[in-house]
Amino acid sequence: MTEQLEKIPTSPSKRVFDVLASMLLIALLFPVMIFLLLGILVEYLLSSSARGPLLYHETRISQGVPFTLYKVRTFKLTSLATAHSNGIINTKELERDWRTMTVMGLVLRQIYLDEYPQLFLVLLGKMSLVGPRPVNPAEYQRGLAGGIRAKALLRAGITGRFQTHKAGKYGLNQERVDMEYAEFCRNHPGWKIVLHDCRILSETVVTIFRAEGV
Repeated sequence: MTEQLEKIPTSPSKRVFDVLASMLLIALLFPVMIFLLLGILVEYLLSSSARGPLLYHETRISQGVPFTLYKVRTFKLTSLATAHSNGIINTKELERDWRTMTVMGLVLRQIYLDEYPQLFLVLLGKMSLVGPRPVNPAEYQRGLAGGIRAKALLRAGITGRFQTHKAGKYGLNQERVDMEYAEFCRNHPGWKIVLHDCRILSETVVTIFRAEGV
C-alpha cells in the first residue's frame, strides 16, 4: 500500500504546459469574465439575495496536501450558511437545487467559469489544469478509507476526463478514470502526458460550449 500511495511527481513538461496554458487562458477569458462580472454587479444591485463576496474559498486536498481553493461565488449566502459542517463547506447537496444559486451563479456554473480563479492556482503550482478534482479533507479521508487513491497520488486538476463526460453521464466511474490517468502519468514521458492533457482540455471546451457544465 505504501508503494501504491507514493506520489506521482508532475513532469517538467506538464508543469511548463500548465504555466503557459493557464496564462493564455487567463488572458483569453478575461474579457468574458469582465462581462460576467458586470452581470454579477447588476444582480447585486437589484437582488438582495445575491449580495455578498465575489469569491468564496474552502480547504481542499491536492496530492494529499491541504490548500485553499477559490471560486467565483455562485451560491446565495443563506444557502452557503446551511452547507457548513464542522468548519467544512459541503456544496454537493446545494448543487442539486437551482434555488440555492444566484442567477449569474447558474450561468457561471453552466459554462464552468466559476472555476476561473483556479487558473491562478495552477500558476502557483497548487493545482494542475488536468487531474483529479480536489475534495475537502473529510471527503478525502473517507475516500482513502474506501480505497480511493488517485487524489493522494496526483496534483489536483481543474478538469479531467470524468468531468468532460458530465459527471458520469456516460456511465464512467470517477475513481477508475482518475486512476487510469494516474497510471498514464506514471508510465509515460512528459510530452505524451501533455498531448493527453491537450485532448482532455479540448473535450472540456466542447462540453463548455454545449453548456453542459463539467
